[in-house]
Amino acid sequence: MTIPVIQWHAAAWQQLQASRQQQRLPHALLLSGESGTGKAAFAAQVAASLLCEQPAADGRACGTCQACQRVAADTHPDRFRLAPEEPGKPIKVDAIRQLIQDLSLTGHYGRYRVVLLEPAEVMNANAANAFLKTLEEPPANTLLILITAAPARLPATIRSRCQPLRLKSPDRAAAAAWLSQEFSDSSRAEIELALRLAGGAPLLAARYLREEWLAARRRLLQALVNCATGHTSPLEAAGVATQLLKLDRQLPIYWMYYWVADFIRLAYDDNNIKNNDMTSDLQKLPKPVEPKALHQLLGKLQQARRLTESTVNPQLLWEDLMIDWSSLFAGQRG
Repeated sequence: MTIPVIQWHAAAWQQLQASRQQQRLPHALLLSGESGTGKAAFAAQVAASLLCEQPAADGRACGTCQACQRVAADTHPDRFRLAPEEPGKPIKVDAIRQLIQDLSLTGHYGRYRVVLLEPAEVMNANAANAFLKTLEEPPANTLLILITAAPARLPATIRSRCQPLRLKSPDRAAAAAWLSQEFSDSSRAEIELALRLAGGAPLLAARYLREEWLAARRRLLQALVNCATGHTSPLEAAGVATQLLKLDRQLPIYWMYYWVADFIRLAYDDNNIKNNDMTSDLQKLPKPVEPKALHQLLGKLQQARRLTESTVNPQLLWEDLMIDWSSLFAGQRG
């Protein structure tokens, strides 16, 4: 059974397979596109296609041969993955040197070798310089796939030595149709909400549905309401937030940021808020609140997002944010 290609990747897939049939595959591919559009999934399918023992006529991997089984088990010796040791950390030069050493050896199966590097833009300067040497003298029968949502952050010397391929985002109707097929148990309202929160990115919306992020977000926003009205202390609200960090370090920051932004926006246009499924909860928040203080909190949340990529103590970070949030409404609680 061949592995299907996501529908909005079809044009890029056909373009790449045409190059393959003409024996004009590049040695390095710069795969870019908006976050949540499936760049990693597309790159993985390209890798599976090149490693497959019996690909279909359109290039798709068969999904059943020994090579495909090894790919699925993440044990294929001719597929290499490079990523930061921890989220938010850079890809270091030692990892690139190890890759160069591995690629200097003969491939195990005599077919292609494929390198998946994501996110490519987080290579530090030494790593990028070492990787540049590989791009300048590429190994035979090897495809280097650099995956990024921010190609401009890569050095120009690296970009110029890769063939660019940008994946387009699907329109909202196509994304909703795909999600409805993938998550048949989810309601239309849940799918639309997930898509809106994901900024229209279907694979990010899929994570909202698959990993129960919608319920987690609601727990955080309800804690914000309770904190503002005095039913929950800032420390208790911070505890809710830190529990949610197990899902993702930055998502709770985004959720709170858009919640504060919606509270500001609510005074001007209640038809254009991101959290429109919780409009009634927003309207329960005590008023009036000094707009300047709200904008200052937005700035602090932006800074907090950057701090989550460091060694900052998350509990202390969230306690500080919740104390600031609670203090905005102290005068209205009586």
